[in-house]
Amino acid sequence: MNKNLLIGILVSVVVLESGYLLYRHFAKSPIAMVNQGRPNADASGVRKDGPQGARPAMLRKGDSLSASPIKQFAYQIAPGTISDAAKQKLTGFAITSITNPDGSISVSLTPKDSEDQHQQYTVKTGQVLYFIEQTPMDDKADSDRDLNYRDDYGIITDANGIVQ
Repeated sequence: MNKNLLIGILVSVVVLESGYLLYRHFAKSPIAMVNQGRPNADASGVRKDGPQGARPAMLRKGDSLSASPIKQFAYQIAPGTISDAAKQKLTGFAITSITNPDGSISVSLTPKDSEDQHQQYTVKTGQVLYFIEQTPMDDKADSDRDLNYRDDYGIITDANGIVQ
């Protein structure tokens, strides 16, 4: 009986410590950082106010990417050469860019896993396309897989960093 009690206590300690570590890990996620100072958003990034009800915290048209805490998770992918840091964050996606006759660039982000979503962007002259890596810890670079589907996305800004 004492042996079973001791095992039960040890299992409880391990479970509580694991839960605490997970809490600490996700409390520092990009979504939690974006929500700092937003009393109507919980740690999961879900806002409780607004006409649309609960929704994830994301940048919207007219928001300033350069003034947002999410800027540190943004990697430029068009126009220009993709940096090594951006390539690393594109784990799980194949990227193709085509320059159109009008000078715009069509960029496709094709998931390497059929469960994720295909993304297509048209970057006009003077605009910049960024890849937002919302949860960097979900990438398995050794197998080129993104394990958390639909959390990474592109965002287009003007030259001043305002979301288009």
